[in-house]
Amino acid sequence: MSLRNNTSRFIVPLLIIAVVGLAWWGYSMLEFRIEEKDRGFQGEALTNDYLAAEYFLRSMGQSAEKISLFIENENHLQANDTLLVASSRISFDRGRSREMLDWVEKGGHLIITGMAAQADEVGRHDYILDELGVKIRRQEIEDEDEGEGEEDLPANLDVLDEEGFWQVDFIDNQEIVLAGDFTDDLIADIAKPDFQHEIIWSIVDNDTTYGVQFKLGQGHLTVLSDMKMFRNRYIDEYDHAAFLYSLSNVQAGFSQSGVFYYSLYEGQISLFQWLWNNAYLLMISILIVLVTGLWGLAPRFGPIINVHQPIRRRFLDHLSAAGNYHWRQGNYSYLLNEVRQQLSHQVKLKYPEWTNLSKNDQLNHFSDLSQLERPAIEGALFDTNVEHTSDFVNKVKTLEKLRKSL
Repeated sequence: MSLRNNTSRFIVPLLIIAVVGLAWWGYSMLEFRIEEKDRGFQGEALTNDYLAAEYFLRSMGQSAEKISLFIENENHLQANDTLLVASSRISFDRGRSREMLDWVEKGGHLIITGMAAQADEVGRHDYILDELGVKIRRQEIEDEDEGEGEEDLPANLDVLDEEGFWQVDFIDNQEIVLAGDFTDDLIADIAKPDFQHEIIWSIVDNDTTYGVQFKLGQGHLTVLSDMKMFRNRYIDEYDHAAFLYSLSNVQAGFSQSGVFYYSLYEGQISLFQWLWNNAYLLMISILIVLVTGLWGLAPRFGPIINVHQPIRRRFLDHLSAAGNYHWRQGNYSYLLNEVRQQLSHQVKLKYPEWTNLSKNDQLNHFSDLSQLERPAIEGALFDTNVEHTSDFVNKVKTLEKLRKSL
């Protein structure tokens, strides 16, 4: 018994030592490594391509905020503010474009781009760019074989208050064309205006214009060939952030710095406006149907016809009612004479020679034609007394038989 206890005393510590040693060996053989995995944009950055630009400007002390334009009872834009419209401004009609230009002339700074179109395309009207005499043209892309060995280099921007230059990566095949560069076959949908706006600076690289800033009244209007460099994915490349910061400080001449606003949803229009622009005939037809339907549902003038009225009486019922009325009034002779006159009129038409015949001769002729007895015919034609209802009915029946016998 004691031997077994001594053995267990040695085995248990040995097992513990073995387990601890094995664990220490395994731990020493493991290699810990931290890996970072890019999960892409999360949260608001998934829907807001310019969120990183907003955060960058805030970190530089510049007030930045996303804005929804043309909302009633909200007027955010002040004379010292800057507004960047990242889309091609499809929702800007003539009135909204004029409103934006009026704000710029009062001192605002508007940064826009436009919808690029090739030289032979008829693009949609851009009321702001049309008034400036500016168009964004899409150049034809050269074949890959011709461009082999050439790198996609960014454009160089000269900086006056710094040594060297900034580099900004614009889309290569999009450029800005000013009114002075128009040719007859280049812009067919925009009348060539008299270019009178002052150009403060322009971005030109390899004979391609990527950006122009105009002086309009007290404010500034900056036109860029594209806004790709300010998106979340590209804002940290080259000198894109510095370029954006310089644009946000154009209004530094004001005593109080303004707010940098940016709008994302001006490239969208309502379904009604899209249908009106692309299927106005359908919209007019729907409008006519709607007006007609509302007219049919509108309250009617005058009393409504009673659709549950009793069935109309037959003409025979009206005759019976009129006869009963005259009978109750005692107009027996009147009713009987009306029937006799109708018979006399028909006799004159059918047998005009009977007019000068005597009473007996007329009775004989009627008796021969109708095969009725002379007393009945004589009572119906000449008797003026009506004793009772059956007598009246019999005389009328006799007169009717005489009429049919003619």
